[in-house]
Amino acid sequence: MALPVELLPSEAFANSIDYEDGAIPAGTGDIIAFILERYHQVHRDEFPGLIALARQVESIHANHPEVPRGLAEFLEEMADSLETHMQKEEQILFPLLAGGGHPMIGHPIAMMRAEHDDHTENLAALAGLTGGLKLPEGACASWQALYAGLAKLADDLTGHIRVENEVLFPRFGA
Repeated sequence: MALPVELLPSEAFANSIDYEDGAIPAGTGDIIAFILERYHQVHRDEFPGLIALARQVESIHANHPEVPRGLAEFLEEMADSLETHMQKEEQILFPLLAGGGHPMIGHPIAMMRAEHDDHTENLAALAGLTGGLKLPEGACASWQALYAGLAKLADDLTGHIRVENEVLFPRFGA
């Protein structure tokens, strides 16, 4: 049973936990709703545009020595991997957590943590592919927008992983 993606009511933040990414609601169901809205939906909304920009930059600047060759393909793979991960959370893990847990909850949480490690490795590979998101001199507006979007993606994905690993999962002894 998948959880619906809903907007959080403002009262959900009344008893919130301070976190680097802002206030996170205190209740488990509210944390899950926060993750769905703040991270899952944002990833889904932003990946297609980043992939399109990467294709554009790779095509227009194909002969530039600093072009991030293979970036669009890498982002497609990254988006697919992340989508599969988020579906597992939404369809299996989050409903179990929202229901108060399960005696065997440690196993799916451990699997999600391992996938979080994979996503962190992808971020390192992304940094390698883009030279640490360092723009070449005279980079066009599209290249600048691409790297700004990738920096946001990296920040968002890092925040997403931290909220789950450091706030949500520990509530269930994992």
